[in-house]
Amino acid sequence: MRPLLILDCDEVILQFAAPFREWLLDEHGLTLRFDSFALVGNIRDGQGTPVDPARFPALLDGFFATGQTRQAPAEGAVEAIQALSADMDVTVLTNIPAAYRDIRVKVLAGLGLDLPVHANDGPKGRLVRELAGDRRAVFVDDLPPHHLSVARHAPDVGRLHMVADPTLRALIPAAPDAHARHDAWQDAQSWIRHFVERQT
Repeated sequence: MRPLLILDCDEVILQFAAPFREWLLDEHGLTLRFDSFALVGNIRDGQGTPVDPARFPALLDGFFATGQTRQAPAEGAVEAIQALSADMDVTVLTNIPAAYRDIRVKVLAGLGLDLPVHANDGPKGRLVRELAGDRRAVFVDDLPPHHLSVARHAPDVGRLHMVADPTLRALIPAAPDAHARHDAWQDAQSWIRHFVERQT
C-alpha cells in the first residue's frame, strides 16, 4: 500500500499571512502586523487600535469566502508535492469551515494540485489517525499544537513542522512534538522520503 502524506494548507502549501494582510487592507482598511504569532490582537484599524477580537471570526470567514484566490503557493510547494505524489498518496487536512472547502479545492486544482481536501475544526490528531490507518504516513503542519495532537493520537505518523512565511518563522519555535522542522520544500521533500523509507 502506498504511503500517505497529510498536508496542512495555509503556510504549508499556500501562503496565508501575506494574502490575508492584503485582503484585510483592501476590503476593510485594516492592517495586520505580527508583533507576536497571533492573528487576534494583531489586526489594527486606521488609528492603530487593535480590532475587537469578537470581529475576528467574521473577518476570517470573509477571507475564506472571497480571498482564497489571492493565495499563491509556498515556494517550491507545487513541484515538491507533485514529485512526492508519484510514490505517495497526498491529502489535505485544513482547519477551514466546510462551507469554504470547495473554494480551497478549486484553488489547489488551479495550481495543478488535484487533491482531496478534508475540512477540520480543532486539533487534528484523531482525524490523522483515521486517515492514516495502518499505512506509513507523514503529517506536515505549521502549528505546534497539531503536532502535539498527532503525537498523542497517531504516534507512528511522521511529524514535520513547516512554516512557509519567512516573517512567521522567526516567531514560531520548532514544535517540540514534531520529528523535524524544515521550512523549505526542498529539504522537506527529502525528509519525507527518508522517513517513509525508514518505515519499510
